[in-house]
Amino acid sequence: MVHAMSGTLEQLLEDVDGAADEIAGLLAELVRFPTVNFGDGHAGVGGAPNGNETPCAVYLRDRLASEGIAGAVYESAPSRGTLIARLPGDARHPDWRLTDPSLLFMSHLDVVPVEDPERWPHPPFDGVITDGLVYGRGSHDAKSLAACEAVVMLLLRRRRVTLNGDLVLLAAADEESGGRFGAGWVAEQPNLAAQVRCTVALNEGGGGAVHSPKGLAFGYATGEKGRLEVRVHVTGKSGHASAPWRAENALERAGIVLARLRAYEPRLDVSHPLFTSLMERYSLSAPVTPETLPDVISRIEGEYPSVADGLRAASRLTLVPTMLAAGIKSNSIPAACTVICDSRTLPHQDVAYVQAEVERLLADLPWARVEIDTTAVSNASDYDHPFRAPALDALRLALRRPDVELVPAICGGFTDSRFLRPFGVQVYDFMPLHPEAESRDTGVHGTNERIEVAGLVARTRFLMAAACLYLGIA
Repeated sequence: MVHAMSGTLEQLLEDVDGAADEIAGLLAELVRFPTVNFGDGHAGVGGAPNGNETPCAVYLRDRLASEGIAGAVYESAPSRGTLIARLPGDARHPDWRLTDPSLLFMSHLDVVPVEDPERWPHPPFDGVITDGLVYGRGSHDAKSLAACEAVVMLLLRRRRVTLNGDLVLLAAADEESGGRFGAGWVAEQPNLAAQVRCTVALNEGGGGAVHSPKGLAFGYATGEKGRLEVRVHVTGKSGHASAPWRAENALERAGIVLARLRAYEPRLDVSHPLFTSLMERYSLSAPVTPETLPDVISRIEGEYPSVADGLRAASRLTLVPTMLAAGIKSNSIPAACTVICDSRTLPHQDVAYVQAEVERLLADLPWARVEIDTTAVSNASDYDHPFRAPALDALRLALRRPDVELVPAICGGFTDSRFLRPFGVQVYDFMPLHPEAESRDTGVHGTNERIEVAGLVARTRFLMAAACLYLGIA
């Protein structure tokens, strides 16, 4: 089904184009709240509570309330605030009680720490706007979502447009540490879960441009990989550093573990629907198999590096050492060391599978013990859900590109989407920018995080069109 654009929607999209400065300005204001999430048990910036999302959530609540949009901030713990705001739909619509369509805009207000502010061209929490870019920690991940989503609601309100179903905004705390104080907590509170239990939700994690000889497409991520924390506990024998021959250095043994992890070659899996779409889009002579995938990636990577990245993520378990904990003093040989790894799993790879893989890798090392905790279980929504048609139409309107297509994708990271899917919410990790937007180094979780204002406008156009086409204008 192809949705025609109404005159009202055309006006609203023109309003988005005219609101570029407002979108960028709101994002800059949100960036100026240092909502740094160091993880449980850590202090925040300047001694502030960890995360400290409440002031940012209250600011956004008040910005919406100033134009008549109701919302409330709910704290899971002191200073850990999550905003839920709503534009009610038209209950008089004849199909309202039958279909009850509703759309949830998801985002999060917490950000990861800044390792070295001196390496940034602008202070990371100044929210600088210059040369068509918004700079700062969280400017891309994920306060950009909150700013775009809020402006959609504001523009609808200004035009006094009522949709046939509810439009809800969730700006959550604590996503960067797993959501226990944010969307996960909301999902556990019956009264709050009811407020965000919409038929469809849009969230971060997908929407990247996919270039190919067949034209432009965007990755429509229906789900995401799981995330496990793998800890390898290495034991040795302590001793004085002046006599290393008397000890068994746990750090040196950890080096053996690190070498094994680096050499690990996971089994390849091509069961995700995106691999089926590869044949047509890249004119492949035969279906992709685990045996042919490395050659396919090699052929594609030179011209389409981001596509190659997506294929790698969707086809394998990853096991990456990220932290090392050992030692109490520089002249003492440590008797214990812990190698901490981030592992991302495909849908069929559970804890037992990963445990077996790591233990097989280290089978001949009796001094290495494996322990695994689950952060997120791989999860997905229905690719063939009716929302895909209005999503494609919205994307074409947003980009002014009638030729653009959607292709199946999977998010390589984990998001708050997993907390809503168990309630039957069809969540799509799809927040597209324009196709020329920076795609490989936007400073996300690193140095010099930034986002293009033109990309923000394109994303806001998509969100506006998606809301109007899916819910309908009353």
